[in-house]
Amino acid sequence: MSKPLSKKKASMLNMALMGAYQIVTALFGFVLPSMILNTYGASLHGYTTTVSNIMSYVALVNAGLAPAAVQALYTPLAKKDTYRLNQVLNAIDHFYTVSGCLYTIAIAIIASVLPFVLSNQLPPILIVLLMIVIGASSTLECFIYSKYKVLLQADQRLFVVSVADTIMYFVRVGLQVILIWAKASIVIVMAIPAVMVIFRMMILSIYCRNNYPGLDKKVVRDNSALSKRWSAMAHQLAGLVVYNTDVTLLTLFGSLVQVSIYSVYNLVFQKLYELLTNIFSSGTLASFGQLMSENKRESLLRNYDLYEYGYYIIITFVYGVSASMILPFVSVYTKKYTDIPYVDVKLAVLFMLIGFANNIRIPCLTMINAAGHFKETQWRAILEAVINITVSLLLIKPLGMYGLLIGTICSFAYRTTDIIYYSHKHILNISCKKSVLRVLRVALVIAINVILYKLLVGKYIMNGWGEWIMYAVIASIIVLVTTGLIYFITEKKQFLACMNLIIKRKVKR
Repeated sequence: MSKPLSKKKASMLNMALMGAYQIVTALFGFVLPSMILNTYGASLHGYTTTVSNIMSYVALVNAGLAPAAVQALYTPLAKKDTYRLNQVLNAIDHFYTVSGCLYTIAIAIIASVLPFVLSNQLPPILIVLLMIVIGASSTLECFIYSKYKVLLQADQRLFVVSVADTIMYFVRVGLQVILIWAKASIVIVMAIPAVMVIFRMMILSIYCRNNYPGLDKKVVRDNSALSKRWSAMAHQLAGLVVYNTDVTLLTLFGSLVQVSIYSVYNLVFQKLYELLTNIFSSGTLASFGQLMSENKRESLLRNYDLYEYGYYIIITFVYGVSASMILPFVSVYTKKYTDIPYVDVKLAVLFMLIGFANNIRIPCLTMINAAGHFKETQWRAILEAVINITVSLLLIKPLGMYGLLIGTICSFAYRTTDIIYYSHKHILNISCKKSVLRVLRVALVIAINVILYKLLVGKYIMNGWGEWIMYAVIASIIVLVTTGLIYFITEKKQFLACMNLIIKRKVKR
């Protein structure tokens, strides 16, 4: 078995390399959809978004498996119990193989149905082929990739996954950009990610064979080790409804052009959510999980307090800049399509509220996941989904896309409040007053930064990326100064501790 890393070193490596990967994917994640939009048109751009959304529903076949698998691996890794590790890992491999087969069947069924739904907007053969090649990426991940990823995440070695993913992402983007420039078939362009999965698997497979020499596929699997899967599945099912209701309803009751408008705004805030979640949740989840399993309460509370404080500083900065620059971004990103109303102040405000409510709960949600409280909180997650779908269906006819977003805001308002309350009462066993005040401070400082940008700059429609970058730098300076001052004044001790962590990387444990 691999030589263990210290919790501090593992967390720092995970956060740093996961952060680098997420920044790379975020940057190119804006470039590729823009190239697809400008090269292939709004309808095809909207369809690729729709297919990706459909694949999120198909992902139900392995819902709950990843979080339950990570949880099941904590104990054998901590005890260096190779036999038990093989029992659990082989069970994980079995379930992912079954999921891959179900993925394949689901994709075949959906690909045969979609042409009848969207045949008046795109050629049927194109609809089928795109569904197959986009779905192939998720299918291959189940068959050959996911078991290595959950093993490394449980062992606090997610940075290895980040390195493999970053290398393959650069290759993937390079190939896709060349193909788009050459105006190759969109089917070929969208097939590249599936090919990259194979190479990512090869990298992780080589690493795991060298660092976990005791792995043995012949050990009889223990399926009971993943008993928490079904409770975790309830959470992922609820999350699927919450995060994909809007695109689904727009596809059914709207048009692909409306899906395209929605996806431009959603792209920004989805990338921000992925960036922050993967750095601050995935990168630290195993560390907090081990502290809980070792019953180190004082260390857990000390580290969580600093983690929450530092995360809220980042949130304040990121959303302070985003709130000021979202409309300028959309105006430049979609400037070719003057006949389509991409620039919309109301959409920007609603997406901003959704992003804030979704991201502000990450520290507390990390505690719930680290503790494995899937069953205890599943009804709460289901209620969030019910609120979302109910309000969205009630408001889609009178308010259209705005009604869908209001439905999401209502569900997030409930669940974010509930997550903060639950994690403090049932896991940390402390009052949530400090966290609530910190959330209110984040909202207040973001509002101050938006007002300052409007008063000092006030420019929201821009002509090119050079101008946008210049104003983004100005907005960043404004937000950095105000955020730093306010956080220093209000919690000086924690501010200095965060600076010490960043500069010297010395954390008292």
